[in-house]
Amino acid sequence: MSIRFGRLIALGLALAIGGCGTAEVGTTSSPNATTSSSASPTTTASATTTAVPTATWPRNIFDVPGEFSILEPGTYYLEPESIPVRVLYTISADGWQSWIGAGKPEQRQDRGYRHVAVSIVNVTNLVIDGCTDHRAADPPVGPTVDDLATALASLPPFLVTKPPSDVDIYGYHGTYLELTVPDIPVTTYAHESFFPDCADRELKSWIGRPLSFAFYGYTEPGQHEEFWILDVEGRRLVIEANWSPDSPKKDVAEMRAILDSIQIEP
Repeated sequence: MSIRFGRLIALGLALAIGGCGTAEVGTTSSPNATTSSSASPTTTASATTTAVPTATWPRNIFDVPGEFSILEPGTYYLEPESIPVRVLYTISADGWQSWIGAGKPEQRQDRGYRHVAVSIVNVTNLVIDGCTDHRAADPPVGPTVDDLATALASLPPFLVTKPPSDVDIYGYHGTYLELTVPDIPVTTYAHESFFPDCADRELKSWIGRPLSFAFYGYTEPGQHEEFWILDVEGRRLVIEANWSPDSPKKDVAEMRAILDSIQIEP
């Protein structure tokens, strides 16, 4: 598994269970969405599914025992902190692991540090600089969808590969954008990747509960990160997905299927 992703999962789930409570070459596309920019068709997952699980569905992702546990195919949900909704999503393929959404490490010995992932989170702030200054922005990012979209599009050193555009998806209005990790030095060691020129050798970005730290699930230059920032009853909900340009097509298709399956219930 991806050690970096595993560390993120371990910390995130430990916090969530302990006190949160309510809580390939891939082509960029907005799942089942209408946006002001063109989008590629959604890829349909072709993974082999397993037998119908015995658990009661839908299942709270934070009720899955253990850290970065392998998920049974089925429908899961989480309740983002301070947002009065339940977000459901379906895992239809094997190999996905528990997270504030779900993640799948790349199944190659020489690429064990990489993954595809979907996060569902209430993003409240960003770091000052993704590479050189990991302190939380002060004052923090404002409360609106536009505030966060503008801040993400200006966050160094990330490159904006899809500028903010209007989107209607999952029954709500918001903004879609895509960032890409720039061409900065990266090293790999013991199936983990590092950015040696960055503080703590990490590249970081958004901050949001239940995580107690800035997200740092970046593995290499060219890695894409998509954001759907939605206004949900006056609260800001973020659906985030990330993948590498040459991530296995099967993994990216499965990620797209998860995004397509999302339902937001009041």
